[in-house]
Amino acid sequence: MGRERKLALPGREAFVRATLEMLDEGTGIRELNLRAVAKRVGCAHTNAYNYFASFEELLWWSLRGALERMIAFADPAQDDLIARYVEFALEHPAWYRLVWLDALGGTPPGEVAGFLRVPADVFARWVNERLGRGQGVDPDLATRVLHGYLHGELAAIVSGRVAGTGDELRERVRSGASALIRALFATEWNWGNA
Repeated sequence: MGRERKLALPGREAFVRATLEMLDEGTGIRELNLRAVAKRVGCAHTNAYNYFASFEELLWWSLRGALERMIAFADPAQDDLIARYVEFALEHPAWYRLVWLDALGGTPPGEVAGFLRVPADVFARWVNERLGRGQGVDPDLATRVLHGYLHGELAAIVSGRVAGTGDELRERVRSGASALIRALFATEWNWGNA
């Protein structure tokens, strides 16, 4: 009897990557399912159950994947996190919707739930180091107000509720964020050069 060749399974990251690629290419979250993602990965949909209990769990892991990519893209140690955050949302609107706007079923797996706080912590650290602690307002509140403004603008943009070119939309967010930063932190902020 000859040795059987065991095929390597694709891995959790392959399913997450395929999901994010499909979203980026315009497949709506309601059009996604395990069969479609597995086809993209190049395996049977039953292989997905080696990594995920359900399609909803795949979406939670994909949300984490989008957050990890957002943090890497923003690179808060070297770049202007706000400008990079805006660029990320404009380059990957479906990922932004997955993270912030699309309702996901079920409960996030523990490893995903534990990661959900990381982007907020990264943002708060960046604000504290680059902009200061806030003027006349609680520093945590100032950070939440700034993020709330950015999120509101980006949610409107990625949902198609605001018309304009990429440059016009960037300027809309830049000018609003600059005014808000002056008011909250009593400092000037230069888009892309903070």
